[in-house]
Amino acid sequence: MSTAAAGHGDAQAALSERSEPLQEIFSHAAVGIAQIGLDGEWLLVNRRYCEMLGYPEAELRQKKITDITHPDDWEQDRAVQRRLLSGEASSDTIERRYIRKDGSIYWGRLHRSLVRDRENRPKYFIAIVEDITKQKEAEEAVRHSELVNRQVLDIIPDCVFVLDVTPDRRFKFVWLNPAEEKSVGLTNDQVLGKFVEDVTSEEVANKVTARYRRCLDEGMNISYDEELDLPIGRRYFHTRLIPVFNSAGRIHRIVGCCIDFTEANRMQAEALARQKWESMGVLAGGIAHDFNNLLGGILASVEVALAEGPVGKPLTEQLQRIRTAAIHGAEIVRQLMIYGGKDRPHRETLDLSVLIEEMLQLLKVSIAKHPVLKLDLGANLPPLRANPAQLRQVVMNLVTNASEAIGNREGTIRVATSWVKVGKKPADAALKGLSKGDFVKLEVSDTGAGMTPEVQSRLFDPFFSTKFAGRGLGLAVVQRIVQDHQGAISVSSAPGRGATFQIWLPCVADQAAPAQDGAREPEARPSSTGAILLVEDEDLLRLAVAKALRKAGFTVLEARDGSAAIELIRTAAEIQLVLLDATLPGASSRDVFESARNKRPGLKILLTSAYREETVYASLRGLRADRFIRKPFHLADLIQAVGTILQ
Repeated sequence: MSTAAAGHGDAQAALSERSEPLQEIFSHAAVGIAQIGLDGEWLLVNRRYCEMLGYPEAELRQKKITDITHPDDWEQDRAVQRRLLSGEASSDTIERRYIRKDGSIYWGRLHRSLVRDRENRPKYFIAIVEDITKQKEAEEAVRHSELVNRQVLDIIPDCVFVLDVTPDRRFKFVWLNPAEEKSVGLTNDQVLGKFVEDVTSEEVANKVTARYRRCLDEGMNISYDEELDLPIGRRYFHTRLIPVFNSAGRIHRIVGCCIDFTEANRMQAEALARQKWESMGVLAGGIAHDFNNLLGGILASVEVALAEGPVGKPLTEQLQRIRTAAIHGAEIVRQLMIYGGKDRPHRETLDLSVLIEEMLQLLKVSIAKHPVLKLDLGANLPPLRANPAQLRQVVMNLVTNASEAIGNREGTIRVATSWVKVGKKPADAALKGLSKGDFVKLEVSDTGAGMTPEVQSRLFDPFFSTKFAGRGLGLAVVQRIVQDHQGAISVSSAPGRGATFQIWLPCVADQAAPAQDGAREPEARPSSTGAILLVEDEDLLRLAVAKALRKAGFTVLEARDGSAAIELIRTAAEIQLVLLDATLPGASSRDVFESARNKRPGLKILLTSAYREETVYASLRGLRADRFIRKPFHLADLIQAVGTILQ
């Protein structure tokens, strides 16, 4: 053998000796290894690669790459191949699904690189595949478990949220369940991966993160009640924070479970308001009789004074003002009874501009010294069918509120009325519930301090008030009056820009003139042979009524209580009519009524009360008088009623 031949043989032996270990590594590697041509043909595959796919090597070589690749991963596979061939990358790693010979799915992590020749031309691909099927199955099991848990939490009516805790003790949103999304007005898309302070106001963030840090510091569950001003409004929660520990024993997550009791609070507040309303009704019923008796006495005394003859213009004007004030006072008490459920409002046809003009002096003395009251009242407005006392209450309430909004500053209160038409599709949202037609609009505006949106949102809540004394029933009553008249009310305001209240009230086709409150002279009647028994415990009213009846020609006997009335019925045969107050001290009015019916069956009875007729007769349980007259009354009406009964 020549020296050259011997050298060549030694080189081959050395190469074989070196390549043998590489071949063993290739054949026995725990991962699948393949050499794949540029056209997708198999050049080399190791045993593990065949085992993963379930094919013998010879059979695998007959398959194409697309035959063993899940269709959903084809595009991803081609994209990687294009990147390698273009030189954008020299290697790439992806997770992809393979289709085994038996049709089952096999997950692998594919590390793929492109081998090039010395001229940098692509030669073939090297593919190394790790079996990650069990890992994927575990991930799928976890995902399924989380999905089940998520579905369970999604249907829980209570609020649940999850926060990640960062090393610097900050809190990042991981998830909110639907109940939490609804309660806080934020969605998962808005908060996912964001810190608490990124998605809430500074005030809310400071309040809630202080609670979260307490949970971190104590390392245990904590519970508390909280009130949060959120973009959707003020919300009330009972919250329980649960720390979640990692394998190192550190809190890495906080789960919050909340009960949103905002609605329960609202219902409780409404129940309390109803209780207060009912209490007011009881109070109204309790004071109505005594107060109306007092006002009735004032009214009757003034009418007697006016009827006695000329007393001079200044004094007459003063008496007329006292009379008007007594009538308005009685109307206020009547409205209190209406809203306490003890009475029903009486309505009549009226002109709103005329009604406000009549109130002018009362409005002027009701506002502060600095505001200027300006009236811009439309003339010849179409009439309204309304309760005049209630409309006076609306106007008075809005004007006094405007005055208080201006306070001690200079300012203007404007009261305007106008005739407007409302169409089928009104532009103003406040008019959406109104029927098409003619309306009278009342507008009261001021140049006062204005209101925040939060105050405006609660403006018509019963018992809500920004006033120091808590006189917060006014605007709730205004709204109720407007709604009872099938009207609408709106308010526009901003801090520092004053406020404007607008009220729309439906017109009526009836052009009847408004009722007047002018004083009427009691009609004198001829003397009667019989007498009237006046049973009234309010001295001022009894004396005035007795004087007016005597002036009209009637003989009058007086009784201050029920017991005295029963005695006079028994002993005074000349009595032909009993003018009976329905609420008396001593023996009750029912006792007086029964005594009259039993001892003097023909005796006439004229019943009077501050309560409405139905209420009075309900308390008398079947007894009926010859006539009923409501307090406070005009003396002329009373004398006419007495004369009619005695005819």
